[in-house]
Amino acid sequence: MPKFKTEELKVEDQYKLMSGSIIPRPIALVSTLGPDGYNAAPFSFFNCIGVSPPMFMISCSPRDGLGGSKKKNNVKDTVANLRHCPEMVVHIVDYYLRNRMNVCAHDVDSSVDEIEEAGFTIQESEVVKPPRLAECRIQFESKLLDIHEMGKLPYYLILGEVVYFHISDSVINDELHIDPNSLDALGRLAGSGGYTRILDNFVMQRFHPPGSSPPGDIFEAAKAAAKLDRKLKI
Repeated sequence: MPKFKTEELKVEDQYKLMSGSIIPRPIALVSTLGPDGYNAAPFSFFNCIGVSPPMFMISCSPRDGLGGSKKKNNVKDTVANLRHCPEMVVHIVDYYLRNRMNVCAHDVDSSVDEIEEAGFTIQESEVVKPPRLAECRIQFESKLLDIHEMGKLPYYLILGEVVYFHISDSVINDELHIDPNSLDALGRLAGSGGYTRILDNFVMQRFHPPGSSPPGDIFEAAKAAAKLDRKLKI
């Protein structure tokens, strides 16, 4: 098994190992409001933190990417806009919206309206100033909790709290469960253009609340399945 000491790796190689190993990553298409107007940009270094309240994190690289520096104004529009107006709308990207999302991924001048160029329709939000993108079937109106500069480049760790949910009838049921097949969310892989669809899913029995002891029969079945994996060298 190859092994690498982090401090001996180039930044580009660190990125290859991280982005190629932690997959698939969900994609947040984030709309913000800045001095020049609205902006939308996708981020795959994105995930939930917890609930009560519902919180999430987004990691944003500097404007000049892995060659980042501490020079002034080396931040992407999303970070600059959040410092101007600490609110955002996070949209979950599905396969149908992949090309529109890709338009928003390009690093263009802040005066360019990516939302219009991508063909999105904006809708007024209920409680935040940035707009919602009507074509997205999951929309989280959110407020900024904090931005932390981390690492040598640095990366900007955005922490947010969801204050209003918008979920399309086409992906949610009466018990508030999201159907992953109906959503057909896009997942990010490694490389400049690697993506996947989350359609091949399965279920494993786990009928007990997290933190409690599992019923004996389910626990024994889980152990038997794990033992079979070892025999098959999976």
